[in-house]
Amino acid sequence: MGSSRLPECVMQPDELQLVQTIFDQIATQPWFSRKSADREQFALYILRMYRRGLVVPAKLEAVCTLAAKKCYSRPASDLKGRRILVVEDDYFAAQEMAANLRAVGAVVVGPISNLSDAMDVAGQDRDLDGALLDVNLGGDMVYPVAGFLKMHCIPFAFVSGYDGRVLPPAFRNTPLFLKPTDWRSIASAVPHR
Repeated sequence: MGSSRLPECVMQPDELQLVQTIFDQIATQPWFSRKSADREQFALYILRMYRRGLVVPAKLEAVCTLAAKKCYSRPASDLKGRRILVVEDDYFAAQEMAANLRAVGAVVVGPISNLSDAMDVAGQDRDLDGALLDVNLGGDMVYPVAGFLKMHCIPFAFVSGYDGRVLPPAFRNTPLFLKPTDWRSIASAVPHR
């Protein structure tokens, strides 16, 4: 994708915000590499594309997304042996999610159906590689678990019947899969470290 040298230019705060927003939208996708060198190179790539005149946000994002998928995509089969926490209060959805994760080689932790148990497991299991969280657990919102996972750099995604507007600002860049959904596609896209 080019050199890792920062383009020499002066940018206005709104321009930097645009570049940051596009980076966040793409780099937080479950398929995007978690390697810090890849993330740094990709940020520089976005800056170079902006400097070259690709300033329309939708076009800049589209070009950068294509480039990121080509150069910084993780293989979908890398869940083998990964410990994935499943927090879901619907029994049938939880069993289906767990079965699909196991089918691609993941080690399922749970499923956990309530907030209290989810907090206990998240707090005690330091070997988690990722998590899938239902937003509403019998009336309790899963955000304390999400906050804990985020503080401990454990990647996660939400699975919900709600759209992204219900997510607090701190979690708006977190991947969200809407129910009902294809669990096999979620299993291949689940974030992990």
